[in-house]
Amino acid sequence: MRQTSDARLARVRAKAPSDLKGARRRALLRGRAALAALLRGAAPSAEPGRALSAALQLGDRAAAELADLPQTLQQSENDAAVLARDHAGTEEPFELRLLELVQQYRDGRELDPANAAPAELLAAALATAVPG
Repeated sequence: MRQTSDARLARVRAKAPSDLKGARRRALLRGRAALAALLRGAAPSAEPGRALSAALQLGDRAAAELADLPQTLQQSENDAAVLARDHAGTEEPFELRLLELVQQYRDGRELDPANAAPAELLAAALATAVPG
């Protein structure tokens, strides 16, 4: 009986957007920090361009801000539940666009190291790191 009550309570909490702004902020910080870690691992040893440097700095600031926040497994689960209903369905178009960009870089598109968007940096890194 208790398990059913706990499941219902979790669903009610997940439906309530009481902390939507906070969940969005934490997700943004996690995403920026993760992107910077990916880019740092995939970056060539040569001098990075302005766009990559900016993305890495943004990720480092996000990681520092995350380190100052109390993070628990429960908090992450609550954020995931709240955000699951926030802009549902946007993942697939983003994934398709990212895959298109990856293919373009595999086909010879040149990365503009001064002006590339973070998604372009990620696509270029994936194009060389993941076999097509």
